[in-house]
Amino acid sequence: MQRRHSNNPIILDVSHHQGIINWKEIKNTSVKGVYIKLTEGGTFVDPRSYENYIGAKNAGLRVGFYHYAHCTNSPEKEAAFFIAQLGQMKLDLPPCLDLEEDKKKSKEFVSRFAVSWLEHVHKTTGIKPIVYTNYHFAKTFFTNEISKYPLWVARYSAANRQGGMQHPGKLSQWQRWAMFQYTDSGRVKGISTNVDINEMDYSFFKEVTTNLSMTNNTKGPFVYSKGDRGLGVKQIQQNLLALGFSLPKFGADGFYGDELIAAVKKFQNRYGLFSDGIAGADTLPRLVKEVNNLNNLV
Repeated sequence: MQRRHSNNPIILDVSHHQGIINWKEIKNTSVKGVYIKLTEGGTFVDPRSYENYIGAKNAGLRVGFYHYAHCTNSPEKEAAFFIAQLGQMKLDLPPCLDLEEDKKKSKEFVSRFAVSWLEHVHKTTGIKPIVYTNYHFAKTFFTNEISKYPLWVARYSAANRQGGMQHPGKLSQWQRWAMFQYTDSGRVKGISTNVDINEMDYSFFKEVTTNLSMTNNTKGPFVYSKGDRGLGVKQIQQNLLALGFSLPKFGADGFYGDELIAAVKKFQNRYGLFSDGIAGADTLPRLVKEVNNLNNLV
């Protein structure tokens, strides 16, 4: 597969393991985008996924989400769970399946799981997803059937863990990588821990960012309103509850109904925002800021 190139954009991938991220500092680095862990298995939602989404969007970064799979579950159910949590969040990078555990299953079983998940997400969202794994797992557990989906491959250098290899090596299933994770020990301003750093192939980056800008709905990345569902709505509800606003009937149920509209209006009135009950580009960042202030995080 191809070598790394200076024209390739730098993409991070993060989860709750990175803790509180200062996205304003990252904005001033060479980083162009980020993949955020959204879900795992059939029930786990990363507790910092929405916070990271808002922070990355405010920093002007391209954003994608990944799902860490358990291949012993139904791939369709895991895919549906991932899609449900996306809600109205806007993708700038393709959704990603992270598959790196075989759970003592055969190569054919693991590959079929991957293809089923990828096909379900592709069909449901209209966006062709990518698959992440490490080099040795791909070599051992992936059949040629998966090669119709772009590869995000990880491989590190024992001799230069931080700087990484110039290319991951050869794989029979793919001629090129879409993204190469060359280190899990990167250091970036704004993140206090080690972080995975990737290069995305420049031509792939141009293609997907152009196509996704046309695929996404016109509501934009920062608009939640009546009738919306999903993780973003639930996080809004949880943040309002943490700040002392009342949702007595339904609580944090993930649905943007009349009760949530009333609570958002009260929040907007308190902080001098336009009071329309819609959680948009002014309301969402202010909500996250006030919750962080409450927890002495800012």
